[in-house]
Amino acid sequence: MSVIAKKNMVVDVDMLRRCSMFFSVLSDEDANAIIQLGRIVEHPAKHIIFQVGEAGDHLLILLEGRVKVSLNSADGKEAILSILEPGNVMGEMALIDGDTRSANVTTMDACSFLVLWRRDFLPFLERNPHVALKLLSGLSQRLRATNDMVGNLSFLNLPARLARILINLGQQYGKVTSAGIAIGLKLSQEELGNLVGVSRESVNRQIRLWVDGSVLDYSHGTIILKNSDALFRESLNSER
Repeated sequence: MSVIAKKNMVVDVDMLRRCSMFFSVLSDEDANAIIQLGRIVEHPAKHIIFQVGEAGDHLLILLEGRVKVSLNSADGKEAILSILEPGNVMGEMALIDGDTRSANVTTMDACSFLVLWRRDFLPFLERNPHVALKLLSGLSQRLRATNDMVGNLSFLNLPARLARILINLGQQYGKVTSAGIAIGLKLSQEELGNLVGVSRESVNRQIRLWVDGSVLDYSHGTIILKNSDALFRESLNSER
């Protein structure tokens, strides 16, 4: 395992390369050199890291905790784009182009980050142009993956979209119990609606149908997937 100790924390380089396209294209030597440019910062739960329109002058690598990436509509409704775990990178586009933030990032737990500032990173790229080319490749891969995900979800009806979200959460945060796969991430029906892009009421109706059908249990934000096969079959339904 390749690790780097920074301010009493250990940065697992191998984990970063597995979890992030930003680092997956780099050699250990290049990844280590970039990490040495950063510094560790910590934030409490429910802390706004940055918001849409703010200056994009640094990148954050999540080391501990979880964060949500979201957007808000004109009427204040939140749409959750993703929930990120340790190893994920936020703000890499701004690190390259210096443009403003395109989404909001908020901690869900107490979190630790490795921060890379643009003022330190750009001179590094000028000295190491081969790294710049590799990072462009990684960013292109991420853009392609995002386009594929958005395109696939756009053809699904509500039950299929919600089923895919729950299956994905089960894969990321699930723990096998006697009752089924318990998702170790409490989410309100409003947050589930924000993930799927529908109202809380619509999610509530679908959740009730699945609870009545013994597909899952939902209590106080805790979700247990009792019949993953049924959810998987639902996720394949593309009729809107």
